[in-house]
Amino acid sequence: MGSFIAGFFTAPFEKSEEGIKKSLFVRVVDKVLNGFPKPFAQPPPTWQKGLAKTSSNSWMIHTLTDNFDTPIPPSGEGGIKSVVMWGLFALPVWGMAVITLTAPIIPTMMLAGLLLPVLFFLLLSRTFEVNHLAVFLLLFIIVNMMAGFMSFTPRASIEIALLVSLFMLAAIAVPACCRSQKSVDFFFLIFLAGAGVTGLVGIWQVFAGYATQTWIDLDAFTDISLRVFSTLGNPNVYGTYLLLAIPLAAACVVFLKHPFLKLCAAGLTVLLLINLVLTFSRGCYLALALAAGIFVLIIEKRFVILFIPAILALPFVLPPAVLNRLMSVINFADMDTSTVFRLNIWRGTIRILQDFWMTGIGQGIGAYNMVYPYYALAAVVSPHSHNLFLQIFVELGIVGLVVFICILACFFRTMVNFMRHATEFRLRVMGGAMIAAVIGFLFQGIFDYVFYNYRVQLTFYIFIGLCMAFAKVYGKARD
Repeated sequence: MGSFIAGFFTAPFEKSEEGIKKSLFVRVVDKVLNGFPKPFAQPPPTWQKGLAKTSSNSWMIHTLTDNFDTPIPPSGEGGIKSVVMWGLFALPVWGMAVITLTAPIIPTMMLAGLLLPVLFFLLLSRTFEVNHLAVFLLLFIIVNMMAGFMSFTPRASIEIALLVSLFMLAAIAVPACCRSQKSVDFFFLIFLAGAGVTGLVGIWQVFAGYATQTWIDLDAFTDISLRVFSTLGNPNVYGTYLLLAIPLAAACVVFLKHPFLKLCAAGLTVLLLINLVLTFSRGCYLALALAAGIFVLIIEKRFVILFIPAILALPFVLPPAVLNRLMSVINFADMDTSTVFRLNIWRGTIRILQDFWMTGIGQGIGAYNMVYPYYALAAVVSPHSHNLFLQIFVELGIVGLVVFICILACFFRTMVNFMRHATEFRLRVMGGAMIAAVIGFLFQGIFDYVFYNYRVQLTFYIFIGLCMAFAKVYGKARD
């Protein structure tokens, strides 16, 4: 129990969180996250009289502050100083909410600029959960920074390592912001509101003729006239994002208690499913089907038998263009150019790993494009390996890949432990949907480098943070 590694694999889950605190490395992590003074840990005792009265009479202000666990203090002699103190107390939570909402919408560097002060004020106002995931996450950040310095293109790779490290911290920032069930539920709604914006943009692209044929093999798929990419610039990237949003929206139909919110969640699910179909991303189609199967296995195994008639009905239900796109996955006799393209890139990347499996080559397009041409097959050119796990392996080496897998193991262990003890049906549905969504996302990672778009990478870590916050808050309520 004094060893972090041994404790992780051998200790009972309920006791291991206490056991890892005996590890020197974990104590260092705890000192880094929680060792700072917390001057803004509580709101001021009183607030400026006029503002307090106005806020107490506003339904909107009262609802938002209550759901974000940032209540307005009672009226008193606080003055402007108390307003500033309350602002610094509330800033990280409200800032994290804005980032959760806008992650798929606004530019990458703007998100980084928002996240930096949010994390700074979180360090000064909230206590972080030091668990297995937090420890491996910080270890992964260290590996990223080391790989950046040892990269073939150090300057570019260090910049990417800093950006990625900042985004990874969102996985521990979200649980630090969520102190109650209300705040967790509200973050769910904010996440889905951002997804809804992307869905509306996708539908607008169809009617405005703004969708594109850029990512279509016109010789193999003559019946596909457009592919929707919404706010994320690429249909496959947008489809990958939807793999996280669709299961969450569908689960909220059961999880949320208010009838109006249930109706909104159902409508959003349909909207996002339509957008996923219009991306024409075969990998995402298969990933969502896998996620649905995993969800059924988790919630009710007996319903798996229904998959047989559902599969048989697909030729009669799906549009011909979608069906043709799906069938091309197993048509090896006449593979389209994108399939052959990926296979050749994987072979070239594996050849790189024969020489750089230990240290990796460094992060980013610059390092990959410098090394890959020496190992590429024929004239196949690509900015990345089109595989999440291969890309992490080739960029960070074997240590980076192992630590990333440990992060995933921590996530699944936490969620499976929550599911084992959850008795309320709506909690089981939400927990099962979260597990299924991440499995679907990772399955798509077999066919594409899903972290190539940094906004999707940030969204993934926000989603992981939401899952951990959900398990923590609702798990404590159960206990």
